[in-house]
Amino acid sequence: MMKLYIIAISVFSILYGQNYTWPTDLGKDLSSNFGEFRSTGYHIGIDMKTKGTVGHPIYAISDGHISRIVSNFAGFGKALYLKLDDGNTAVYAHLSKFTPLLERRLKRQQKKSGSYFTNIYPKPNEFIFKKGDIIAYSGNTGFSFGPHLHFELRNKDNQPINPLTNGLVQPDRLAPFVNEISFIPLNDASWINGNQLPQNFPLFRDVEGNYNFPDTINVYGKFGISLFAFDKREGANNVYQPHRVELFLDNKLYHALEFERLDYSWQSTSNFVIDYRNKRLNLGNFIKLYRNDNDPKIPIHSDSTTGIIEKITPGYHDIRIVVLDAKKNMRTVKGTIFFMEPFDITVDPQQQDNSTVSFVINPRNISIPLKFVTAYSFTPFGFAEKKVKIVSQESSGIGLKIKIPINEVTKRGVQFIAENKIGTSSTPNHWIDTRHAGDFLTTPIDFEISHTDAGVYVQFQPEEMIDADVELRLKGEYQYITIPINQIQPSVYLSKPISPLQFQNIDQIEAIVKNNIERSVLFKFPYQVAYRDTKITLISNDGNCSIRTQKNSFLDPTLIWVEAVHKHAPVKKGKLVSRVYQLQPFDRPLLNPVNIAIRYPRKYKDNFKKIHLYNYDSSEGWSYIKSNINTDRKVILGEVKHLDAIAIIEDNVDPVIKKIYPDQNGRYASLELRKFEAHIDDNLSGFEPNEKSFTLILNGEPQIYSFQPKTKKIKYELDRPLKIGEHQLEIEIKDRAENITKKNIQFIVY
Repeated sequence: MMKLYIIAISVFSILYGQNYTWPTDLGKDLSSNFGEFRSTGYHIGIDMKTKGTVGHPIYAISDGHISRIVSNFAGFGKALYLKLDDGNTAVYAHLSKFTPLLERRLKRQQKKSGSYFTNIYPKPNEFIFKKGDIIAYSGNTGFSFGPHLHFELRNKDNQPINPLTNGLVQPDRLAPFVNEISFIPLNDASWINGNQLPQNFPLFRDVEGNYNFPDTINVYGKFGISLFAFDKREGANNVYQPHRVELFLDNKLYHALEFERLDYSWQSTSNFVIDYRNKRLNLGNFIKLYRNDNDPKIPIHSDSTTGIIEKITPGYHDIRIVVLDAKKNMRTVKGTIFFMEPFDITVDPQQQDNSTVSFVINPRNISIPLKFVTAYSFTPFGFAEKKVKIVSQESSGIGLKIKIPINEVTKRGVQFIAENKIGTSSTPNHWIDTRHAGDFLTTPIDFEISHTDAGVYVQFQPEEMIDADVELRLKGEYQYITIPINQIQPSVYLSKPISPLQFQNIDQIEAIVKNNIERSVLFKFPYQVAYRDTKITLISNDGNCSIRTQKNSFLDPTLIWVEAVHKHAPVKKGKLVSRVYQLQPFDRPLLNPVNIAIRYPRKYKDNFKKIHLYNYDSSEGWSYIKSNINTDRKVILGEVKHLDAIAIIEDNVDPVIKKIYPDQNGRYASLELRKFEAHIDDNLSGFEPNEKSFTLILNGEPQIYSFQPKTKKIKYELDRPLKIGEHQLEIEIKDRAENITKKNIQFIVY
């Protein structure tokens, strides 16, 4: 009985210690969840809604003492760190004000230092709070997009842990949702449904609420899976990050991810947990259910598994994915993969009448009979049109003879894909109406390079369909390498994945287009192979842009290059000083930033304060990059965490003071005038969130003010009423390009 009694007390103590009070009394709605992917890393805490307003009481979740007091323009703004008696720390951010004692301590330090910026570490016995005590009031300070409470729970090692699984209880009966699944080839022998590029598939929800593959997926080689999944909660339109995802292969747990514990030092690793390629292509936030050999090893992933699927037995295998939220509400994805190498097919046109044309489709180098054929039509210029109607299909030996309406193939190209009777997909084969094909000797050919987990792809695309074969060669001074190439559409030719290491000592890529005679098309572009443990510098073709990698910028050998962009997003709010350069490959993740430099024109040699580096983001537009000038080299230097489009832009436009209180020549009762506010804006470079960017002087005395970088509002609260009489307020604002606007306000207090 004694042992049972001790165990019962221990369990009760653990449960009691984790039973925290919710930090607000406004309900338990969240706007953001723990571990969500952001452009800067993971969302480390949870964001609690405060009904779109500020000033609501914030409570101590448990007994403890204030261990840190912070005030800042950016980041957390005004924040408190409550060291709990159980050893954890609760962090409350974006607050409007603290309790009176804490607020006085803050103001005293600010006056002493003459700065709004503070970082105070009180003694353990200085500010003690009990569970449920008010410690502060909600706000919208710091880098906040709207009123809310950002809340973090940190363990004894100062690592953020998921509050919703460590003591904060939130009602939730909704299971997560799933949109799509992605299969990602990981080497040159990998195939997904007869294709070597990553493939996304929709998922279909059944009557039980779970999701299923659209069909059996034919895979081969080494591959990984990623999943577009999200969580929701009753009464909220927000989309949240799931807490845990489990991958099962043939009913055995194969890999798992769990967003339970994070660390601020892991922020850049988020690019390797999210499916970065899908994200950069704006296809959604897919979670990778695998970890490449050189990916960062962080506790989000299972320690003992990688999730990479390879070397499984040929045939059918069951895939099951379980997605859970913090309350263990569960959603399941089920499907079947068929592990078998794809086969090639031949396409032979047969007789034609007034209404149909016949084709015989046969497997090549394999004796397994075909089960069915699917056909798709393309315009002469290569645009996908529609799925072609097959009028009839009959066996022809181990192949199939099919009839297609002639009007669906005239002046078109047709793609054929077959499946055999054991479920293997073929690679595509193509037929074109040669009467309307382009001249293969003169048709312009576009050239593209892309980079995935499997390697480098080289793609050739004639501007219209051609009746010719295409070969690919890598050429160097002492090397000549032929690379296998697949026709994936009637006018698109794609290489097999090529190891970046094969590009060493290569200076040209050659496309050989041949029918009766050959045409050689040479492509030359400056590139280098970046390695994990070395630094390299790459210069653009025109010599005006460079990229320099750091150690661990790339974790795998990566082919990098810089493209001068001819058609780019317009620069509406400034003057474009340089060409626009796209850093490539734009869809490969960086662990550490890369350094960049662009040469500026000579006319700016004595006037370079207005010019800076900018990068382009489809959602944010052109954004300022913190820059330095090297006058000897006549370049502007910076660093980026993503391979974006970059340029030098000149900002000559002064910032604007849009609205100010008190008004010019205004009259105010002494007891009614309690604060000063200025709403400001800048069109391009923006404001650096520090006190060098702004000056606020009242009656000749500098004042300590706050600044909110998202709302762009400067605010000063009076400690005591102003004396009756005339007063003068001076405000000066400066953007990052050192454009300055000043305003003097005269007003009367009565």
